[in-house]
Amino acid sequence: MLSLDAMLSLIIMIFVFAAVVNTSAALKGEITSMLGWYERANIADNMLDVLTKSPGDPVDWENNPVEVRVLGLRENGSFGISYAKIAAMNEHASELLDKFTNLSLGKDFLILTYISKFRVGIKGRFPKIYIDNMTFSNPRGNPPGINFQIAGNENGDTPITVSYIEIVRDGTRYVNEGICDLKTGNNIVFQEGDIISFILADTATLSVKRGKYSYTKTLPAGTFVKVYITGPESSKFKITFDSCPYSFKFTGHGNVVVTVSAYDSTVPEITANYTYASELMERREPTYYFAVINGSLIRDMNLIEKSKNSSPWVEVAQRRVIVERFEYNLSGGPSAERPIVYGVLDGRLPQNTQLLISVPAGKGNLTIVILSGSNERGLMVYREDVDEPVKAVLVRDNTTTSYEGNSTTIGIPMKDLVEDETKAPLGIWLYSVSGWDREDIEISIVPSIRWSLKPKFEEGVLKLVVWDDG
Repeated sequence: MLSLDAMLSLIIMIFVFAAVVNTSAALKGEITSMLGWYERANIADNMLDVLTKSPGDPVDWENNPVEVRVLGLRENGSFGISYAKIAAMNEHASELLDKFTNLSLGKDFLILTYISKFRVGIKGRFPKIYIDNMTFSNPRGNPPGINFQIAGNENGDTPITVSYIEIVRDGTRYVNEGICDLKTGNNIVFQEGDIISFILADTATLSVKRGKYSYTKTLPAGTFVKVYITGPESSKFKITFDSCPYSFKFTGHGNVVVTVSAYDSTVPEITANYTYASELMERREPTYYFAVINGSLIRDMNLIEKSKNSSPWVEVAQRRVIVERFEYNLSGGPSAERPIVYGVLDGRLPQNTQLLISVPAGKGNLTIVILSGSNERGLMVYREDVDEPVKAVLVRDNTTTSYEGNSTTIGIPMKDLVEDETKAPLGIWLYSVSGWDREDIEISIVPSIRWSLKPKFEEGVLKLVVWDDG
């Protein structure tokens, strides 16, 4: 009996021991697996902690990335992440591979940065200024008038055709067919103080003569022409209709004093569209990205995805951050996204502040987009002929303002470009350059407004993906 009891007890003990051994092995495997997962998950979180909670060593390493000892993206002395450090990390990633390897413990990783941003644009073309508020009168002064005509050719025997015309007389505005009420017979004889505006449907020639003085300008179709009869003489200055109101000739030569403006009737649309970081994430359009795979820098997303797919595990972590952005790089290149000036005005600018632009010899143009507060402006600086001075045209609130400089330089008052208010965002983009080399163009703001600007804060997201494809 005792032997039977002992045998049964021994069998039971063997079963219990086997169960414990099996359970221990299973627990060991689970614990090992959990520790491996925790280690992998911590890599992504630890990397983001280091990057977002420290300015790095040295704290201004973005000025000399090759000397960095510890990477960190926080702005020194601020709660925000530095845009300059993010840009430096991405632009100099190939020089920082050993720092990334230390951070990732040798694992493969992809870092994606999404930062809210503006993208500026210009739709359509800037108006060319053919004649800028020029007054024509007898250069000898007596008599005061000059012979003036606008016709379909230089001889003056061909009528011009227009798509729009208006006459303002004694404060009353007559438009298109309405001007026919001013006719006497088949003519309208002009009086001192009249203002005539029209848009050419075909090419026309403006001719001005008096003695040895002569001025001729060809005006293409689409040109908006405005003529002020400024007096004191307006004798014989009239238009004779072929068909009222859209086809006529300036009959005779008209002994008058007139002030004329002529420019393209087109006005471009200036845009500055703002996209939030969260929207860029939804679109999968990172501001910056790169991967380090097996110690090599990779920017090809196809290769990155292939490496991730070959890994038995992939861990993801992300941080929502505030990005502190300040730009003041007046030598920057053309871009629709990267401004040459960006920040928030901390005070009003001095009244005499100017945007100065110096350009090389020859024909060419450049365009600039200015965002001030919630308003967008467009500026084109150009030279059409080698012997002409540098000119500029500003589009603001669908109206145009023209400027003229000397043979190399032009100055634009900043008060025309910037809203007179503090705490307003200010961005300036060099949008395009044509005909000139960027290296030969000098842009400056005098006096400098660098110290009148503070950083602007933007929404940002840092996303880190870690894996190991072996």
